[in-house]
Amino acid sequence: MRIRPDRYEQEAGRNRRAGARNRARLLPVLILPLALAFAARADEPSVAVGSVGPGCHVAGSFRVAASSTVAWQVLTDYDHIHEFVSSMKESHVERRDADSLLVRQDAISSFFIFHHRVQVLLDVRETPESRITFRDVLGKDFRDYQGEWRITSDSTGTRVNYELQAEPHMAMPKSVCRGMLRDVARDLLSQVRVEMLRRASHEESREEERSER
Repeated sequence: MRIRPDRYEQEAGRNRRAGARNRARLLPVLILPLALAFAARADEPSVAVGSVGPGCHVAGSFRVAASSTVAWQVLTDYDHIHEFVSSMKESHVERRDADSLLVRQDAISSFFIFHHRVQVLLDVRETPESRITFRDVLGKDFRDYQGEWRITSDSTGTRVNYELQAEPHMAMPKSVCRGMLRDVARDLLSQVRVEMLRRASHEESREEERSER
């Protein structure tokens, strides 16, 4: 059957409109995974390393969908850190005073195929739900080991910042020191963030249970 020119144009117009509708429906399908992927990467910890004097310096941060209260509970759970941070083999509070505490920690520091066990006795000072400073007073594995955690929160969640300045007794090139600190800090921040998310989810579930009663 022969199609008249005007009818042909009508058919072509309908095909173009149908194609546009199909493309419009496909856009959310294509864009959503990309948006989620970028959001996931944005929430992952960022870590930067450098050298300060004879030692090495590392700074990292992440955002987490948890309250500052939950974030603080995780960061100050000194006796159970080894349960959610894989490099930590032992951690416990040895003494607690009015304005400070001593925390003994035993951890494994790794870089490529090298593994080194380190021990610190941290003099910890807390500013509730805001800042934690720590300094090694044992001096067994480090000439200098000090740093801090800081947390700030807003309506979207909590930002956690971490800094560490370390100078090990063991002689090593600066590149190895920086690489070791970078890997340890990245794992530490990732695992701390996961624990915060886990506890925040648990808190949310308990709130829902209470509201349903």
